[in-house]
Amino acid sequence: MSNLYAAHHIVSDDNSIANGVVEIEDGVVKRVFHLKKEIAFTIWLGGTIIIKKTAVGLQAFKDNNILI
Repeated sequence: MSNLYAAHHIVSDDNSIANGVVEIEDGVVKRVFHLKKEIAFTIWLGGTIIIKKTAVGLQAFKDNNILI
């Protein structure tokens, strides 16, 4: 099962989007997309989510805390 997190900004090394959603499964980012409408079971975090490449793949962080 995956978790959806939304924020005002999603930033990675090669991309930045406004009002986006990050889908995370087993602690790894599966996809990132623009938030065009309300999506059920999405957790709104606001602010900025940062996506970083780690040893296990792409992972998402909010305020230096990993999103799982």
